[in-house]
Amino acid sequence: MHRRAIATVGVLVFALSGCANEAELPKATAATETARPALSVTRFEQVQSNIFDSLASADEELNGEALAERVTGPFASMRNAEYKLKSILADSMSLERLSDSADQTMISAADDYPHAAVSIMAEPAGSSAKTIDIFVQPSARENWSLWGVADILPGATVPALKFGEEGGTVLASDSAEGLVASPDDVLAGYTTLASTRTDSKGLRFADDAWLAKMAEAQDANAETTADTGTATMSFEPGENGTVAVRTADGGALVFGQVNVTTTISVTAEGGSVDIAGGGNIAALGTGNANDSLTVTDTMTAHYTTVIVFNVPAADAEDQTIDVVAAHAAVLLDVSNG
Repeated sequence: MHRRAIATVGVLVFALSGCANEAELPKATAATETARPALSVTRFEQVQSNIFDSLASADEELNGEALAERVTGPFASMRNAEYKLKSILADSMSLERLSDSADQTMISAADDYPHAAVSIMAEPAGSSAKTIDIFVQPSARENWSLWGVADILPGATVPALKFGEEGGTVLASDSAEGLVASPDDVLAGYTTLASTRTDSKGLRFADDAWLAKMAEAQDANAETTADTGTATMSFEPGENGTVAVRTADGGALVFGQVNVTTTISVTAEGGSVDIAGGGNIAALGTGNANDSLTVTDTMTAHYTTVIVFNVPAADAEDQTIDVVAAHAAVLLDVSNG
């Protein structure tokens, strides 16, 4: 349970004698509160430790209810999907390893909710890539929770965040004030570009490794199914939308959930597409670890991920939006028939 510290203001009562002149009475002044982060870095390190301990306990039992105690947003969907898959594949798969050690942390200001904290994390065990994690506290009555995790892409530069003694700034997802586009519009433009490869809704995105990998996968699927049907891949903003914080140069670091749908449709009479057993799609599609999956009509696979954008300020000379971090798309479910 979190206890809220309430600042109390002592009221001094003056006993007045005789007929005081109004000008002699003390003037009332408004109480002021010094801007500060929602938590100190030291205190937040303990919060992070509690979050990762709670996550580890949920992982041991593959317990989605326990997971929800300190995990939310896209990462909750991803981890629950991993639990479902691991319950089928057992020891042949491992849950994603996370780092619980932060190199740097920015914590938003205390004066307004929602609160957010961004941490550059040390490399997880077995990985050479640092991650960037975002934590949120929607209201004073709710605990801090892990919202999203993404791998910092090779060669990417994560912008400096605006913070200090007063704390960082959480931005409204639907506001473009001071930015080349609102966080929500950035996510919409990116998912449209991913789906069409040409239309970015008027925004300029730099080439990035995640999008290139998705295009390669889509082309490979289309080639594999060319003789029997079609394979498509579509992208759209996820139900958890975006979380954005101000960068030191006046831009924004935007975390956005992207949902990916892969659809394979068999159109050739008597045709089929076989997906070998032992993999994620066949496992979720059949509910068994080793069974293959045969598609004779339409198969749909849903994925989700987190993409992190560096969005320039509105007056920036270069208004190109960069992807600085991304999580591998996590398979959520498969339907076949």
